[in-house]
Amino acid sequence: FDWNRQILIEEEKHIAPERRDLLLREAIPPLRSCNDYECHAYVEVTPPPWRAWPDFMVEASAAARMHIILSTGFYCEMNDNEYWVKKPADKAWSFMREAPLEQLAEFCAREIVEGIHGTPIRAGAIKLGGRNAELSPLEQKTFRAGARAQIDTGVHITTHCLAIGGETSQLDLFDRAGVHLNRVVIGHTARHLMDPARRRICLDWMKRGANFLPTNLGIGADGGECWRPLVDAIHAIFDAGHGDKLCFG
Repeated sequence: FDWNRQILIEEEKHIAPERRDLLLREAIPPLRSCNDYECHAYVEVTPPPWRAWPDFMVEASAAARMHIILSTGFYCEMNDNEYWVKKPADKAWSFMREAPLEQLAEFCAREIVEGIHGTPIRAGAIKLGGRNAELSPLEQKTFRAGARAQIDTGVHITTHCLAIGGETSQLDLFDRAGVHLNRVVIGHTARHLMDPARRRICLDWMKRGANFLPTNLGIGADGGECWRPLVDAIHAIFDAGHGDKLCFG
């Protein structure tokens, strides 16, 4: 898969037959196998405009014998020359840039309360993304919009947070906006928890209710003991009495 050949998708469309066949063939069997381990629900955190069309997700749910919870929300603003970014306009979905905060919040709430693309299929989570330690002005707008939609609907927020320090900027914004932090999952935070000093900061947020998802692509890809620091971090969090604030996926 060559990220450099990708372009920014601006509009969600009905799933192409080739993509449908690929997903049914490659994605459904491992998802269905989760049932063997007493896992019967899957939160699909791909935000618009990259999600599969909602009708297909109903088909996928039946094929996998798995509850699938769809997400509304907004991805992060990309860095220059990263992935598909060839020019400044590629850094974010144009709807994110152009719509006012109120319209973004209404978009999320409508997909949760009424349905996605005129279907009766509703989103059950809000996905928000921050690329760096500090949220960009655009990301601050989308996070505030997501916070408003969360308060209006009650669904939980899950975030993209690869950068060390991003957990604090994201949770600070949610806290100021009035979101109950126990309705927030800060995602991709394995490295945050593996670092002892940063783990202490994360534990302080856990004490205030926030949840952390220590899942990062690439960790463990080479085998060996590279998972050991994360395993040790998980033990340390349980020993501190906050194991209930960890999510896995």
